[in-house]
Amino acid sequence: MKTILIVDDDPKMLDLLKHYLRKEQFNILSAQDGEEGMQLLKSNPVDLFIIDIFMPNMDGIQTILEVKQKNPSSKILVISGGGEYTGLEYLKQAKALGAGEALVKPFTQIDFLTTIQNMLG
Repeated sequence: MKTILIVDDDPKMLDLLKHYLRKEQFNILSAQDGEEGMQLLKSNPVDLFIIDIFMPNMDGIQTILEVKQKNPSSKILVISGGGEYTGLEYLKQAKALGAGEALVKPFTQIDFLTTIQNMLG
């Protein structure tokens, strides 16, 4: 069973993404910011990271950098809903830093799950 770590500070988004993934039989871990996510990573192997860009304490860009530093082959899906122009610019930056895919909130369940399946092969 593949393990996915979702890092997002929005509790409603976390619940929604967990709901989508539970139906697909994934093991799901969740964190409300990058610091909490990095703590979970210390004791849990992760197959895919889903990381929001805009979060308190440790934002998505910092989280991507730390994940890639610890394991350069990590698969990362970055998500953002932080304003069209600003959010898109940060998503481009995140992909340049190693995120494999990016989705702009709001996205459909089908787009989300298709992206996850493609990333996990």
